[in-house]
Amino acid sequence: MSKTDLIKKMTKDGYPYKIKGNGGYNATLYDMQPLGGGDYMAIYRYPGGECCHSLDEISSCFEIIEK
Repeated sequence: MSKTDLIKKMTKDGYPYKIKGNGGYNATLYDMQPLGGGDYMAIYRYPGGECCHSLDEISSCFEIIEK
């Protein structure tokens, strides 16, 4: 699966494309971290590196910049 197809799948699953997250920094959806049982978390790219976030964490703690 290409990176573009992966990002499309993740946004279709509900992950926003851009968020304002850790420390108020903007982050962009970058990749997927597989978990057990077919679940996954999104990897977002921040100015200083990458970080994994779940949908629950994003919806309760972060500002969504772009769907």
